[in-house]
Amino acid sequence: MRTRLRLSLTMIALLGLAAPAAAQQADGASEEAAGEDAAAETPAAEPTEEERQQAREAYAQGQELFRAGQFEESLASFERAYELIPNPVVLLGVAEASERTGDVTRTIEALEGYLEGRPDAPDRADVEARLERLRAIPGQIFVSTDPQGATIVLDGEDTGEVTPATLEAGAGDHVVSLTLEGYEPVEGSVSVLPSSRHEVNAEFTPLPPPEPETQEGGLNGEGEPIEEAAAEDGEDESADDEGPGTAVWVTSGIAAATLVGGTVLGFMALSREAEFDDEPSADKADQGENFALFADVLFGVAAVSAITAIVLFLTDDADEDEDDEDATAGLQLTPVMTRQGGGVSARLSF
Repeated sequence: MRTRLRLSLTMIALLGLAAPAAAQQADGASEEAAGEDAAAETPAAEPTEEERQQAREAYAQGQELFRAGQFEESLASFERAYELIPNPVVLLGVAEASERTGDVTRTIEALEGYLEGRPDAPDRADVEARLERLRAIPGQIFVSTDPQGATIVLDGEDTGEVTPATLEAGAGDHVVSLTLEGYEPVEGSVSVLPSSRHEVNAEFTPLPPPEPETQEGGLNGEGEPIEEAAAEDGEDESADDEGPGTAVWVTSGIAAATLVGGTVLGFMALSREAEFDDEPSADKADQGENFALFADVLFGVAAVSAITAIVLFLTDDADEDEDDEDATAGLQLTPVMTRQGGGVSARLSF
C-alpha cells in the first residue's frame, strides 16, 4: 500500500515539471501539450511499465537540464525519452534543445516529425511558420583549391571571390565552377543545408602544352613539316606553277628585239632607196641593199623566235620524266646570206 502511494506521488511530481519547461519553448507550444505524459500515446507494440517509467524520467531530466542551460545533455535526455516511447510531443523538446545547440538541421527534422506524428496539432500554424524561418537561414560553402587563386562562379554567376573563400548560399543544390589560368576548369555540385557549413576542395590539372606551330599540311612521319619537304623535292614544280619557264621568256625577248631591229633596218633601207631615186650612187645602192638584207635576217629571226616561244609555252607543262628524256631538245638558228638576200635557217628538235 505504501509502495503504491509513493509511485503515485512520483508520477504527480513528474507531470508537474512539464508545464515550466513548456513555457520556455519558442514555438509557443501550450502548457497542456508540454505537460502531457511522455508515454501518453501507445505505439503498436505496448511498452512495458518499466519503459514507461524510464521515458518519464528521461523527459523530466531533459526539462531540468534545459532550465539549467545544459542543452547538449538536455537534447540527449529528450532523444532517449522519444526512443523509449515515440510521443510526438517529446519532439518539441528535441527541437528546442537542438536549436539552442545551433543544430538547425536537427531542429527542422524534429519539428517536421512533430507535425507528421500529430496531424491535428493545435499549434500547427506556429510550427510551420517556424519551419519556414529556419529553412530560409543560409548555409556556408568554404571553397579551397590547389593551387589557390581560382575564380569562383556559383550557379553561373561570378562571385568576385578567389580561393580560398567562404560563400553564403541558400538551402538546396548549388553548382560551383572554378577556373585558373593554365589549368583545366573544375566544376562540382554541393547540397547546402540551412545554417550549415560545407567544404569544397579541388585540385587543378595543368593544361597540356600547346602544339608547335606548323605549316599547312601538318608533320610527316619524322615530325618535320610536310610543306618544307615538298618544297625541297618539288622546287622545279613550284617554279613551273608560277608562270612560263625561262626559255619562253628568252625566246620571246629575242623575237621582240629582232622584230624591232628588223623594223628599224627596214625603214633605213627604204630611206636609202628614196635617196638613191633622187641622186643615184653606188654607195647609196650598197647601203640600201645591206640594210634590207639585215632587216630580212632580223625579221626571220623574230619569226623563228616567236614560233619557238609558242612551242615552248605549249609544251612547258609536260611531266618531269619527259623533260629529262628530252634534255637534248633545243633550237638551232643559222643565219643565211646570199647575194640575192638573207635569212635564217632554224632547226627545232623535240
